[in-house]
Amino acid sequence: MSGVVIPNWLAPFSQPVQDAILLLMAEPGRKLACFDADGTLWNEDIGEAFFRWLIAGRLLPNRDCASDLWAEYERRVDENRARGYAWAVQSMAGIPETDIMRWSFQMAAAWPNYRPAMATLVRGLSESGFDVWIVSATNRWTVRAAAPLMNFDPENVIGMESVVKDGIMTETMVEPLICNAGKVTAIQANFGRMPDVSFGDSMGDFEMLQASRQPIVIGRNDKPNRSLLAEAQTRGWPVHMF
Repeated sequence: MSGVVIPNWLAPFSQPVQDAILLLMAEPGRKLACFDADGTLWNEDIGEAFFRWLIAGRLLPNRDCASDLWAEYERRVDENRARGYAWAVQSMAGIPETDIMRWSFQMAAAWPNYRPAMATLVRGLSESGFDVWIVSATNRWTVRAAAPLMNFDPENVIGMESVVKDGIMTETMVEPLICNAGKVTAIQANFGRMPDVSFGDSMGDFEMLQASRQPIVIGRNDKPNRSLLAEAQTRGWPVHMF
């Protein structure tokens, strides 16, 4: 967009991403921006790192932590992505919610994989009239702990969660499961509309991206998600690679 001043917070991003966001900024009224978390706001998967830490610490009272729980998790994710992610959350059953919250804050504080450019983008969008939300397949407690470090209100997180009864985690999942089409269902239920812009890095975000007015794909040069990048190229979606 020639002649348009690019805000500093948008300057690190690719030209197609800049153009798409500037067009939205030019529209009147508040707008909704939804971000995937793992692989989009930060490198790697903080939910999986948290789950591996629980296994290593033998902190899952209803699971045999001496068995290969990580291999079982990977098998379940390969079989059904949403159910596999949910199983990791269900594995926390029997733990006080306060422990999950405390451990999540510790994980978020130690997490070395945040993307500063994404944190700056979130702040810039928020200050430019966007309501910014995270919509993630990772457990909601850990994402909420990380959210303020990326300039989100921790209340603005939709994530995988199980029912908490009498302060204790249970295996009963809150529906919908926040993955693939479940992200779209959850957004519709919370806002009664689809996002004006959404950001995602994997095929687990595809339905959310497709349902948004402006999908934006975030990727890694060293670990490109070729399936999503192919969809982005076919559909003309803006892409930014870190």
